[in-house]
Amino acid sequence: MGLDNLSISDNILGIYSLLKNKIMWFNYYRKTYRNFLTVIKNDQNGNYPFEATLRNGKNVSITSRDKAGLYALLSKYDKTKYDEDDDSISFKYPNNSEKTIKLYGITQNLDAILVFSGDETYNNLPIQNKTIVDIGACTGDTSIYFAINGAQKIIAVEPFPKNFEMAVKNVKENRLDPIIHMILGGCGGYSKTILVDPSYQSSMRSILHESVNGTTIPIFTLEQILAQTDADDVVLKMDCEGCEYETILNTPIDILRKFSHIQIEYHDGFRDIKSRLEKCGFAVEKIIVDNSKRGHVFAIRNQI
Repeated sequence: MGLDNLSISDNILGIYSLLKNKIMWFNYYRKTYRNFLTVIKNDQNGNYPFEATLRNGKNVSITSRDKAGLYALLSKYDKTKYDEDDDSISFKYPNNSEKTIKLYGITQNLDAILVFSGDETYNNLPIQNKTIVDIGACTGDTSIYFAINGAQKIIAVEPFPKNFEMAVKNVKENRLDPIIHMILGGCGGYSKTILVDPSYQSSMRSILHESVNGTTIPIFTLEQILAQTDADDVVLKMDCEGCEYETILNTPIDILRKFSHIQIEYHDGFRDIKSRLEKCGFAVEKIIVDNSKRGHVFAIRNQI
C-alpha cells in the first residue's frame, strides 16, 4: 500500500490538505496560548510536561499533544464546558436545546468535541431510524452522535479495554444503553483472537497490535457482527486505524451488500478499498483526502 494506493493527484491534494491543517492548528494555538510559540516547540519535540499560559491568563500543565490540542479546541468551541477534575465535557446539543450531553475521557479522544461541533464528517450517512454498525467506537462519541440524531440501534465495536470502559461509561451517562449495544472486540477479515494489554492507555489513534501478555480480545468478522441484528439496509461506519483493509478486502460480497451505506476512514490510501467496493456493487460517491495517507471513502450500494 502506501503511495501506490493513491493517485499522484490525490497525493498532491493530500500534501496540500496536510499543510492547510497545520496552518489551521497554528492559528488555533496562537489564539489559545499567550506563549504559543513555546507551546508549539515543546509540543513538536515531545517535551512533556510543560507549563502553558492561556489567553485568559490561566496557567495549565500540558502533559501530551492531545492536552495541548484540547485547550485549543475548547478555545474555538467555547460553548463546550470542560471539567478538568474528571476530564469531561458537557454541552447543549444544537439540534435539541433541552438535551445536555456529557462525555468523559476527552483527552484520549478529541474527536468527541468535533463530532458534536458542526463537523461534517458523517453528514452523508443516513441516520434516522437506521441500524448502524460502528467499527472503532473509541470512547463512544460517534455512537452517541448517531443515537442522538435518531438512529434506531447502534452496534458499537471497540477493541481497547480503556476506550471500551470509557465508551460504556459515556453511553450510560447519557442514558443511551437501550439504543447502543457495546461490544469489546476488534473487526477483521477472519475470526480470531488477540492479546491486548488491559492497562494500555489507549486513545483515538491507537493501533491494534498483539501484546506479549494481556486480555484475550476477539476479532469479529462483519458477518458475525451483523448477526446481532435482523435489520435490512444497515449502515457501516468504520474508523479502526488500519483494520479497514483486511476487513473490506476479505469480507464476502453478499455480506458487504447487507450494508446500504458505507463510510470508511482509510489510513494508508484508498485505491484498493474503492476498487473492492465497486466490484461488490457499490457506487463510491465521495472521497475526502485529509493527507497523503488518511481520508474518508463514502459508498452507496447499487441496486442489482
